[in-house]
Amino acid sequence: MTVTKFAYAKINLFLDIESRRDDGYHNILSFMQRISLKDTITVSIEPAETKTIEITCSDPTIPCGEKNLAYKAANIYPMPSGKILINIDKVIPSSAGLAGGSADAAAVLVALNEIYANKLSTTELCALGAKLGADIPFCITGGACLVKGIGDILTAIDPMPEFPIVVAKKGEGMSTPAAYRALDEKHNDFVGYDSHKDLLEKLTSADESVSAQKYCEGLFNIFEGIVEPERPDVTLIKEIMMSCKAAGTMMSGSGTSVFGIFDSEASAKAAVEALRKQGVDAHLCYPHK
Repeated sequence: MTVTKFAYAKINLFLDIESRRDDGYHNILSFMQRISLKDTITVSIEPAETKTIEITCSDPTIPCGEKNLAYKAANIYPMPSGKILINIDKVIPSSAGLAGGSADAAAVLVALNEIYANKLSTTELCALGAKLGADIPFCITGGACLVKGIGDILTAIDPMPEFPIVVAKKGEGMSTPAAYRALDEKHNDFVGYDSHKDLLEKLTSADESVSAQKYCEGLFNIFEGIVEPERPDVTLIKEIMMSCKAAGTMMSGSGTSVFGIFDSEASAKAAVEALRKQGVDAHLCYPHK
């Protein structure tokens, strides 16, 4: 049996940290929005006496062995035997803060569950995914969520308005652990830190009548101040987007992708063209449920 699923990227319209935990992890506060940018995941099962996993990917730079999150997702799904064949048609930029790997893993879990007659509930699938990565539960549920804890506390919220979005990445990614270490040093392990909840309120209280410019007043990402000085391509992408009339730009996750929100598709398309002329991997997309 073969099942094909789309693995959708996410952006963080808001990303802050509430505290550093005793276990060294961080309690985050984020507005995650699924977007239409997607990979395509095809999962097949062939009879076999033992459980084996084989992955192919359209992007030769993506590891297809045990380090791949899609491999780990297939490995953790409860099935006694069978040869699992996974093909990843890769479009989402990797190491970008867009949850591309997590989205692929989520799609594998959902596909396997469909093949096995949905023997696990969505809650059970999310719990399984959370063992592999904090973004996977969101990638399973999708839509728009207020995300807290270590990414494991999800509350569905109204999605962002239907503004055109340009997502772009150029150059190398950024180590998420290294970015967190730099933030800990900058903010004294977040002792007494006051998160920017006033900006989050601007996003969550907006309705469909809000202008793109007004909406973008609420954008915030605590990682930008750490990552952008180390990755000048982030600044370059922002400058090109703003020159093409972006209402606002922001880095997603711990980077190094940047998204721009536009008030017209024409401006967004012009930004994609301008970015690609500078060797930037750029995509036009929209919010996705």
